[in-house]
Amino acid sequence: MSRNINKDKHQNEQVEADMVQVIPNQTLKTMVGLEEEKQKQVLIYLGPNLPGGQLLQSTVFRSGIPSYLQPLLAEKPDVSELIVPIAEITAVQDRIVQTGTAEYVVYQRLLGKGI
Repeated sequence: MSRNINKDKHQNEQVEADMVQVIPNQTLKTMVGLEEEKQKQVLIYLGPNLPGGQLLQSTVFRSGIPSYLQPLLAEKPDVSELIVPIAEITAVQDRIVQTGTAEYVVYQRLLGKGI
């Protein structure tokens, strides 16, 4: 009987291990798919002009976010929150001026107001 219990325990551990390996891959595929989809869309930056001309408000990206912006996005992750699909421009602009929204907070931080 203890052999059966050990066998069942081993099988359960194997199933759990298999599940752990599958779930992250599925999640990764979903995340990669979303990133690829974002790269295909026409995007617009709705944040404030950044110092030194790093990025200007209303800059349009026709083929996704260019690689030369990666250092800026790493330095200021808030910037990526305000690069949105063109189809969402009106809704995001409304939220940028509405106190308390995530977009408002990010915009204010980029302005240097530290909210």
